[in-house]
Amino acid sequence: MNTEIENLLYYYQEDGNEGYDLSEVQLLEIKDPDRIERLKDLLLHDNRYIGYQAMLILLAWAIPEGFEFLNRFINEKWDQQEEFEPHRIYGEDNVYDVMADALYISTFNGKNEEELYPYIQQLLHLYGSCFFESDLKNLLLKKEFSSLIQEIKQAMQEALQHHKYYQASQLFPVLVHYDKSNFNEYKEMFTSLINLDNRITYNIEESEKIKSLTK
Repeated sequence: MNTEIENLLYYYQEDGNEGYDLSEVQLLEIKDPDRIERLKDLLLHDNRYIGYQAMLILLAWAIPEGFEFLNRFINEKWDQQEEFEPHRIYGEDNVYDVMADALYISTFNGKNEEELYPYIQQLLHLYGSCFFESDLKNLLLKKEFSSLIQEIKQAMQEALQHHKYYQASQLFPVLVHYDKSNFNEYKEMFTSLINLDNRITYNIEESEKIKSLTK
């Protein structure tokens, strides 16, 4: 990777701080128009990983070309052709969860929840078969997506069908956040699965806390 590309993707300077970190670039308050144009050009780079990282910045900055590229990435199933975000512990590609975090950051740059619906729907459709750590869950908890509750329920069921028990339980707190009516049913189901993955306990406890705070 040459210096120009490295600076475009990673260099940040703001409030007296500077360094090289893509996540810090995503959070920059001042977006240089020239940098935006050059990031758009990087979307077409021969190295798909470079194009992908440019997309993460443009998504976070709420630039339309970033969202267009996200659709292309999903439609062309790039994740099935190479690995983009290998998880350091579980050895799975966390690429779609990282995209969810970029979508969350975009809400601080002018994107509202309604504009994000189509992209959240696409991620939920992938939830059962792909790996998600926690960023999509956090987005669904921190922003208002109650109108997608049926898609969230379906995503949870598909994760269960793929034996992703902990990942399915990540949506338990989300569903309780939007609708407490099925709390006991879900709690009983996930309690019965703890022996398969004890991390489920954390999501049960979080769901109980959310329920107690929204009486």
